[in-house]
Amino acid sequence: MHIRTGLCLLISCCAGLTACTAGPPKGPSTTVSTPSVGRPQPPVSAQAALSRDAFTPYAALGLANNDGLAPNESTNALAIACMSGAGYPNPGLVPFSVNSGPANLAFSQPWGEWGYLGVAEAEQYGFRVPPGSAVSALGIDIPTQENTNPASLPEAEQTAIGRCGTIVQDFSNATAKGPQAGIQTLSNDIYNDIVRDAAVKSATKAWSACMAKNGYSYQQPQAVFFQQLQAMYGGGRPISIGDPVSAAANRAQIAAAATDAGCTQSTDLAGIYFAVQDSYEQQLVNANQQALNTAVQQYRTAYAKELNKLPGLLRTAKAMPLSTRKHTRAAS
Repeated sequence: MHIRTGLCLLISCCAGLTACTAGPPKGPSTTVSTPSVGRPQPPVSAQAALSRDAFTPYAALGLANNDGLAPNESTNALAIACMSGAGYPNPGLVPFSVNSGPANLAFSQPWGEWGYLGVAEAEQYGFRVPPGSAVSALGIDIPTQENTNPASLPEAEQTAIGRCGTIVQDFSNATAKGPQAGIQTLSNDIYNDIVRDAAVKSATKAWSACMAKNGYSYQQPQAVFFQQLQAMYGGGRPISIGDPVSAAANRAQIAAAATDAGCTQSTDLAGIYFAVQDSYEQQLVNANQQALNTAVQQYRTAYAKELNKLPGLLRTAKAMPLSTRKHTRAAS
C-alpha cells in the first residue's frame, strides 16, 4: 500500500536504508530461548510497545530522526540537506521509503500480527487511520501544503527534486547492502521467532475462533487489513488511500476493525505477542551487541561522507522522473 504524505513518504513493503563500504555483520547469533509470558496486559498501542523494545532503535536506524543512535541522520534528513544545498529549503516532494512489512520493528499501525490494538480507535477509524500518524512516530515533521503538482514548479526546482530523489535512493539502496543488512537479518529472525512461538500460535488460534463466532473467517490477524482494504476500495485495481470510500464500505470496514479489536482484547493476543517479542528482541540484541554497535558506526560514517559529497552529487546526479500526479499532503 502506498500512502502519500507531505514528504512523498511511501509507506510500503520495500525498505530504503543506507550505505557503507564495509560489508554487513557476518554470522549473527540467532539462538534464543522460548520465553514464558503468561497473560500479560496488552500495551496501550503498537508504537508504545515498540518504544520499549531493545531492537527498535536499530530497526529505526536511517528511517527515524529520533532513533537515539544516529539522530537526524535519516533519509528524511538527507533529503532536507540535499534540497537546502540546491537552494530549496522545502524537501516536500523528494521521495523516500519506509518498510511497513511484518519484519519492520521501528514503527507500526494499530493493526498487525497482534490483531487490532484499541477498540475506541477501531470504532472511529477502522483501517483508515490518518497517514501522518505513522511518520510522526519517526520524528518526521510533515509539511501541510496540499495538492502540489511537481510539473507546476519552476524547472530548476523540478530538477533539484529529481536529483535529490536519486541521491537519497542511491544512498538507501547502497547501505541496504552494508551496515543495515545485518540489522534487517536480525529483524527477520525476530519476526520468525515470534510467529513460531507456541504461545503466540495459541493466542492466534483463539483470536481466529473469536472472529469466526462474529462472522469473520480469518486464520491470521494481518489478513484482516488486506482483505478489508480491497473490499473498501472495490478490489482488483491499484489502491490509493486518497480515493473516496462509500459510506456503506466505511461502515463495513469499521465493523470488521471493531470486531478484530474486541477479539484481540478477549484473547490477550496483543499482550502475549508483544511480551514474546520483547524477550526475543532483548536476547538477540544482547547476543549481537558488538555487531550492532559496529553497524551504527558504519552507518554514521557513511551518512557524514554522503553529506560531504552533496555539492558534487547535485551537479552530476541524474534526475529521476517526477510524477505529474498531484501529491496529497497530510499532517503528522
